[in-house]
Amino acid sequence: SEEAYQVLREELGVRNLKEVFSSLSEEPVASASIGQVYRGKLASNGKDVAVKVQRPGILSEIAMDLFVLRLIAPIQTYAQNAVNGVATDQGDIDTAIQLVDEWGRGFVAETDYRLESRNTIAFENAMRQRHLDAVC
Repeated sequence: SEEAYQVLREELGVRNLKEVFSSLSEEPVASASIGQVYRGKLASNGKDVAVKVQRPGILSEIAMDLFVLRLIAPIQTYAQNAVNGVATDQGDIDTAIQLVDEWGRGFVAETDYRLESRNTIAFENAMRQRHLDAVC
């Protein structure tokens, strides 16, 4: 989409994506809640690549969702415990909020495509060292 192409131009600091890609699919080959994936070929060496583009503003949306979840976690904890006939103490509420925070850290980490890239390279190197190249 043009919006994704504009994000790419801004992130890559180019006016024309042909400076970076000799080809780039017009439509995404995959989509998820936080972005889309396009098929590309690097202009510099002809290597086929997956080009992940994040939805603009997704991190703000995630932050708001996490804020709301932290607000309702105590209410949900009280309600769940009441349904199960269990008294609620501060430890229950603290645990619920800690779970939301941990879930949030993981979800926010998924928006860091550079970290994902480093982890993918580390995984590939580990598999090659173990002679498991078929996984790569």
